[in-house]
Amino acid sequence: MSHRLVIAMRTAFTLLLVWGSGRAWAQQPSTPPPGNPVKPENRVVITVDNYSMKGADVEKFIDSLPPQYRAYYRGPGRSLLPQYLVQLKVLAEEAQKENLQDLPEVKEAISIATTSIMADAARKHFEEKIPVSDQELEDLYQKKKPELEEARIRRIVIRTDTKSIDLTAPSSRPPLPEAEARRKLEDLRKQVQAGADFAVLAKANSDDMSTANAGGDMGYMNRQNLLPPLAKAAFSLNPGQVSDIIPTPYGLELIKVEDRRIKPFSEVRQDLQAEIRRSKAGEAFKKEISQHKVEVDNDFFTTKPQSNPVVSPASR
Repeated sequence: MSHRLVIAMRTAFTLLLVWGSGRAWAQQPSTPPPGNPVKPENRVVITVDNYSMKGADVEKFIDSLPPQYRAYYRGPGRSLLPQYLVQLKVLAEEAQKENLQDLPEVKEAISIATTSIMADAARKHFEEKIPVSDQELEDLYQKKKPELEEARIRRIVIRTDTKSIDLTAPSSRPPLPEAEARRKLEDLRKQVQAGADFAVLAKANSDDMSTANAGGDMGYMNRQNLLPPLAKAAFSLNPGQVSDIIPTPYGLELIKVEDRRIKPFSEVRQDLQAEIRRSKAGEAFKKEISQHKVEVDNDFFTTKPQSNPVVSPASR
């Protein structure tokens, strides 16, 4: 787990300490009337002892993470969330039992987390008041079109005994020697070229169980969300084409491009609006800070060159 994610998780742990179990964790699971479907956001998705967490609570937790992690935990990393959330809940309860919230270092962490949360709330409130015109949104959309290109792809993954990492949801089949995996994929590729349905073959043969049941469908993906070798192949193929065999950290893969598109303006409007507001807010924040008396010891924050003592030959 990366250092930044550890910090994010520690902050979430601190919030659980501050808020206790009553904020995100409902005391009583909601039981819907028989035959009445429950909306995903209202469905209880995790329970720990007498506490429950609904789908909406999970989304709020993801929103509390740094932006670079939100897409991951709403996508390929979603299956990892339960273990983290359960650990956070259990550890927070244990901390409360031991009155760890009274320790000086925990109080300091809570104070820092509270300051950070309040500052973030003020920043969001400030940015929301900044006007953004339709023309500004359209100009930014046109500028970002290359980044917004997506490919809808299907994959067939065959794990090899030389793989460097494992899939989130691997099949029960053992990894194959690389030469054998390559022969298998070559045969599958020939079947597709002869008219076989890629989705049917993916469902029967792919070792990635998170996509196999959907015929290998990964949905629409941009370059940033794909491994570099998959991205290179996906955006060099036209819809309907199948790649050559691609080595990845999971083993060997085939992909088929189902569609290529530029993400619609309606789907990215809010993100574009937020980006413009963040950009405008930078100058506005400078003006706001100028209204306050600020003193900084610049010498403290200056990186000092490390001195390398000269070692004389006689002392070696």
